[in-house]
Amino acid sequence: QEAANIQLDADSAILIDATTGDILYEKNKDKKEYPASITKLMTVLLAFENCKMDEKITFSHDAVFSIERGSSHIGIDVGEELTVEQALYAIMLQSANEVSNGVAEHIDGSLDAFAKHMTERAKELGTVNTNFVNANGLHNENHYTTAYDMSLIAKELLKYPEFKTILSTTYYEIPATNIQPETRYLHGQTQLIKPPSIFYYENCE
Repeated sequence: QEAANIQLDADSAILIDATTGDILYEKNKDKKEYPASITKLMTVLLAFENCKMDEKITFSHDAVFSIERGSSHIGIDVGEELTVEQALYAIMLQSANEVSNGVAEHIDGSLDAFAKHMTERAKELGTVNTNFVNANGLHNENHYTTAYDMSLIAKELLKYPEFKTILSTTYYEIPATNIQPETRYLHGQTQLIKPPSIFYYENCE
């Protein structure tokens, strides 16, 4: 009864029990939406399922330059190397689009092959209204999902302790690489876990 009175600005939303999958609240849970950067949760899931954290990713020209100008990135150079672990922090903390592409190519050899892998794996998790065409969520008419489908992906991700660690991180350093002599300082964007923010919530992980 109380849930029916919740006023949400969001067009669609869902709250599930991450252990059982029980739906505790939903609003338009099956409405197709453009996921933007929460797409990256699927990219991160496939990285956990297919890679070791210390594997090295070498970035191609395509990975670095196929993102929109002005979109989120951490300034990776062609030929630069990051570990999978460093890449996941860059994706989760800074929403780095070129790093998502690098992970995609590392796992499946091409951005298109990875997008197909994403959609197939999502179907295995029970999604029915999801189609991914890229690893980072940059807008495309054929790139969509739903609140319910994303909750299934998130539920699977929460099985990985490393994912929980990254989620709760607000600051991370990537030291000098084979190309970049400077340390990269990554600052997490999640306002719910950053104490100065007006949205800070102490029970949030």
